[in-house]
Amino acid sequence: MNLFSGRPTSFDPAWATHGLPDTGRQQIAGAFQRRGQQVELLLIPGLFGSGPDHWQSHWEQAYGLKRLHQTDWETPSPADWEAALTAAVEASSRPVFLIAHSLGGVLSAKWLSRHGGQKVAGAFLVAPADIDQTAHPEVERIRAFGPLPHIPLPVPTAIMASSNDPWLSLPRARELAGQWQSDFLEAGAVGHIGSSEPLGLWEHGATAMLDFARRKLPFRVQ
Repeated sequence: MNLFSGRPTSFDPAWATHGLPDTGRQQIAGAFQRRGQQVELLLIPGLFGSGPDHWQSHWEQAYGLKRLHQTDWETPSPADWEAALTAAVEASSRPVFLIAHSLGGVLSAKWLSRHGGQKVAGAFLVAPADIDQTAHPEVERIRAFGPLPHIPLPVPTAIMASSNDPWLSLPRARELAGQWQSDFLEAGAVGHIGSSEPLGLWEHGATAMLDFARRKLPFRVQ
């Protein structure tokens, strides 16, 4: 579909026949390397950061990705987190592609809604925390990051959501995808996608992200 039609798109595993015929680890690593030659792949963790068992940490180590650092992961300040992301984007010599999880997804969406798409090529938003509607007991810790944007985001984005995420329901994820004019991708029943569910390298997420980047970013990778 056209990203700017405002209609969510489901992930089709058949994408692998168009550019990544084998989703083995070597092929995924090669695809990350090629994409990373054209954009800065930047990991954006959420509340508490992403520990050693988190898929973001596995991607950082396996694929050589950079990670956004915050001074306080446990009592986050929206202004401080936004400033850190701004500094990272401005410091990059290449367009930045955001790979965000949970509160990192919220940070990325709000940053894009405020700053526009200059120097950001796109964003892959995994389980963005639904600050506005979730009943999760930890929500007060991050309430200051709300409300979520209700407008189309200025660059290609995708929301990947789980069917049993306590922070974000599938209907709400579809609603946000429509509001943000993001692709909508389903991750299966994997909770909050990495916070308490060790997913290792999470090849499903990696192939979905790489397919999204191949289809939506203005840079073509051979």
